[in-house]
Amino acid sequence: MNFYASADYLDAVAEVYFKGQRSRVEDVQIGDEVLRLLVVNDKRVITRHQFLDFHQPLLEGEIRGPTRKGRYAPSVARRVIERAQWDPAQFPGLELAPYVDWSQFADHDDYRAYLMQHHKSLVRDRERRGRSLAAAHGELVFTMNDQQADVFDAAKRWKSRQLRDSGLADYFAVPQTLEFLQALRSRGQLVSSTLRASGRLLSLWIGFVHDRTWSGWIFSYDPAFRKYSVGHQLLSFMLSESHRLGHREFDFSIGSEDYKMIYATHGRVLGAIGQPPLGQRLISYAKGELRERTPKLFGAARNLKKRIDGTLPVQLVTGQTDPAKA
Repeated sequence: MNFYASADYLDAVAEVYFKGQRSRVEDVQIGDEVLRLLVVNDKRVITRHQFLDFHQPLLEGEIRGPTRKGRYAPSVARRVIERAQWDPAQFPGLELAPYVDWSQFADHDDYRAYLMQHHKSLVRDRERRGRSLAAAHGELVFTMNDQQADVFDAAKRWKSRQLRDSGLADYFAVPQTLEFLQALRSRGQLVSSTLRASGRLLSLWIGFVHDRTWSGWIFSYDPAFRKYSVGHQLLSFMLSESHRLGHREFDFSIGSEDYKMIYATHGRVLGAIGQPPLGQRLISYAKGELRERTPKLFGAARNLKKRIDGTLPVQLVTGQTDPAKA
């Protein structure tokens, strides 16, 4: 059972996003799988929202009593593959959630050797940049769970700019985002990792550790220090600490972005289960027709949607994909 099926996570979602509404946690059967989900007002099954990364079906021994029937859920773990096996053309309609499987490495030096085997020049370049950063700005200080006041402020400032520059919706424009992070922190479920030099905050990662798995959503940095690859400098510290603490995995969340694929050893292949709502099926069909018949028009429509999304607040959605992932 992953973090997104845990009581603390689901309670925080209910507290922040469904205030004043009846909610409870139920095991919901969709096809042959059972997921632990939030059910609102006895009928609305929440399968997707901003900070729900992917579903992990419950094992037989984890299912609690009777289950209700559900119709559809996106981003459900279907299988595990090695990182090198991932080819989007071979997995149409599916997504990848890359991760590091620490059982492959007895020592962290073994993991570094793995990285050197596949990305030798890149690893050396990042290490050189780290030395240059320390020489120019002072000793680098990594904090696994930094609760100083400037962390959330910087996260909002840096990530908002990053999302807007990418044409994506700024989820920090919605007040519930910070409220949700605070709700997780009050439950002892939030981990805010930072890298500083001479007290100055350089980069950050906001997420969680659950069942010996470290993961998260918000990964950003001060653009003034871009040339030092300060995001990768932080990630290097985090991966070393994750191994030292005896974690099972370091999970990079949904998305096969290049930086994740550099570090990952494996990935969960994610796909939908059940039957999507009729409206969503019609939209998917229309997108396919538009893409095939008039690709230029499809591209223009997609760019327009990105621009529109960048100016609208992020809404909770059930059974739909939100493009604004960290």
